[in-house]
Formats: sequence, structure tokens, C-alpha cells
Amino acid sequence: MRYQRCKHTELMLSNVVLGTDGFGSSVEQERAYALLDAYTDAGGNALDTAECYSKWIPGGDHASENLLGKWIKEKKNRQELFLSTKGGFYSYGMSPRLSREEIFADLEGSLRRLGTDYVDIYWLHRDAPTLPVEDMMDTLALAVRQGKVRYIGVSNWDCRRFHEANAYCQSMGYPMLVGSQLQYSPATPNPEQNEPDLILMNEREYEYFKEQEFAVFAYAAQAKGFFSQYEKGGKDALSVKAFSRYYNEKTVETYTQLKRLAEEKECSIGAMVIAALANQYDFDTFPIVGCKTVEQLYDSLSGADIVLTEEEWRTIKKDW
Repeated sequence: MRYQRCKHTELMLSNVVLGTDGFGSSVEQERAYALLDAYTDAGGNALDTAECYSKWIPGGDHASENLLGKWIKEKKNRQELFLSTKGGFYSYGMSPRLSREEIFADLEGSLRRLGTDYVDIYWLHRDAPTLPVEDMMDTLALAVRQGKVRYIGVSNWDCRRFHEANAYCQSMGYPMLVGSQLQYSPATPNPEQNEPDLILMNEREYEYFKEQEFAVFAYAAQAKGFFSQYEKGGKDALSVKAFSRYYNEKTVETYTQLKRLAEEKECSIGAMVIAALANQYDFDTFPIVGCKTVEQLYDSLSGADIVLTEEEWRTIKKDW
């Protein structure tokens, strides 16, 4: 496992983050514990969760945070981990949940469930573009002053709003946003097939983070398993989501380049997907992997140790 400092922070993170959506619900406790143990035994130190994870599953409210809190208490390893969680989630078309009262209610609930006094990065899970950034940044700055949060970030915020928020933070002498969680993988998404309130990496977002040098935490890093599935049997082997969200000519071209380099490096194509993100040369990228089995996890983590030259990386990058 390799490590890198997240710019604008003192956090030295493993270059693959373990996502825990589904832990405690669709990923039952025994399997979730096995994944957490395997990840940390391999040197991983960055866990990503959210207060809303699994609320859409009957009986799943806060399941991920509850399970993580229990596991951390049993392992007594809080000081060895970098914990990030997200709050302020609301479904598309519903009223925003981004007032000071709502953000603090989510944050304090997360701290209680995780069994910790602070989180290392706290993310606002969604934006509400009609709301001014000032009130939300005032709230996050207060959370940092109170010691409940070390660093702040946002998830599914357009880069223009990210920039606006950081300009306000800078003017007020507040801690700045240190990163953004975006849907980002070597696969080229079909935007019309994705949820309307998700922010996908695109040319504008890419150029912004390249120029400003803020970190991107890439969720859906494996693109619903597109490349591993495609390798097994072409488009007929793709799951419904992988096909609808990512099948297009450009993604197939990227597959060809990933496959070629995977063969050269003698690794799986899934490992090469993670290597392509973890070796990002234009800005820091931390792929978030959400695995269902330990075997899948080991495969993704093996990509963290692959070092690509800039020439090798740019040969892949030109296709995505």
C-alpha cells in the first residue's frame, strides 16, 4: 500500500479509500468485518461513510456508521484511522437539508454512532445551488472551531460552487474545502443514465482541479465493475447498471488500453483501473472502492501498488 499526503491537509492517506456503503445491511456484519480487517491489515487507513448510508434499505438507517463504530470500538484503532463521513443528504426533488441545525444534527449523530469526538474529513453530501454558500461554510467553520471536524469537503458539488465556497472561506479566514467527491473512473459515463443530482467528472471539472490542485476522492471508481465484466464476455456480460451508465465507444476504447497495459504489468484489469486513478498525474486522486468480497478488495488494492510512468498513464488517459 502506498501513501500520499492530501494537499492542503496533514493527512497521509493510503492511496485507496475503503467505501462502506451497504456495511451492516446488504453487506452483513461478518463480511463487513472481514473487509475492514483485510483492508487495514494491508495498510489501508482511510474509511469513507455517510450518515444516510443504507437508509433506503428497510431497517438500514445509519447501518454503516453503526457498524464502523462497533468495529472501531472492538479494535481500539481510532487513532490509526482517517475517518470521513458525510451529512446534509437529501433526495433529488426534495427540500434541502443544509441549515445549520440540520448539518449539526447529522454531524453529532455521526460522531455518536462512530464513537469518536471528531472526524478527519466532513463532507456535505449534496449541494443546493439555490442556497448561498455563506451559511453552509459558516456552519462548517464552526464545526472545525469546536474540534468536531479536522477538515471539510463537499460531495456532488459543481466546481463553480466549490470555488465560490472556497473564495468565501478565504475572505473570512475560515478553513478551506480540501477536496471534492465526484463520480470518476476511467469509464466515460452516459450522463442521461445517471442520477440528476450527481456530479460526474467532465472537462470543466477536470481542468478546474488540475489548475487549482485540490484533491478528488473518486467514487464509483470501478464503474460498476464495467471493465472486469466486459473482459469476461463483452457487452453481453455487463450488468444492467454497468451497461446503461457506461457502455459507449469511448469506454470500449479505454478498455482496450487498460487491457493492454494490464497484460504488460501482469495484473488484472480491475487492478489497472485503480492504478490508473491512483497514479493520476494532474491532481491528487484517491479512488474509493466499495467491494462486496475480500477477493474483490485484494484485487483493487493490488492496483494501489502499481506505479505507472507519466507516459504510460497519459497513454491510457487520452481515451477517458
